[in-house]
Amino acid sequence: MTRSNRTLNRIILFVLGLVAIVAGLVVGAGVLPAVRDAIEPSVTVPRSVQVPSESLWVVAAVCAVVIVLALLWIATRGRGGTSIAARETTGDDKVTVNVALVRDVVDHELADVRDVVGNRVDTYRVRGARAARIRVAVRRGGDAVAALEAVDRALDQLDRTLGQELPVLVHLTGGTRTTTAKPVRVA
Repeated sequence: MTRSNRTLNRIILFVLGLVAIVAGLVVGAGVLPAVRDAIEPSVTVPRSVQVPSESLWVVAAVCAVVIVLALLWIATRGRGGTSIAARETTGDDKVTVNVALVRDVVDHELADVRDVVGNRVDTYRVRGARAARIRVAVRRGGDAVAALEAVDRALDQLDRTLGQELPVLVHLTGGTRTTTAKPVRVA
């Protein structure tokens, strides 16, 4: 449950990658004849470029700073996601419950609710404790109360199965997917 925008992260990394490639080609073309000869069919590059050695150290330092900042950015993103919904240790015995169990219980309870288009279950570690996030896509104009009641039944079943309560965030959504979904047919 990070607060950063995934699309924005990817755009920033893509732009930084393009800038790094262009900068590498420009510097390489001015310094290395092999690079200049390789890119010459598509780009006109001067035969000799006078680059003071102090400038190369500045460029190298800037590149090093950008690399360190990019690594810090990558290292601080995406924290908390886990595939383990619950873990219990008793003596030498360890019991680990995968998020697939939570998904199966929620899917089973929501299967009969007409206005639910889909759902997604994710588990996270938040301040050392495990928690689940359940997103339920409800058809526009659908019965959100019935969807919440089904999620409550699923959580009650899950709590009885695990023998402990799992903190859960339930997020009801609507939008394009719920608008374009095929209507449910009653046979």
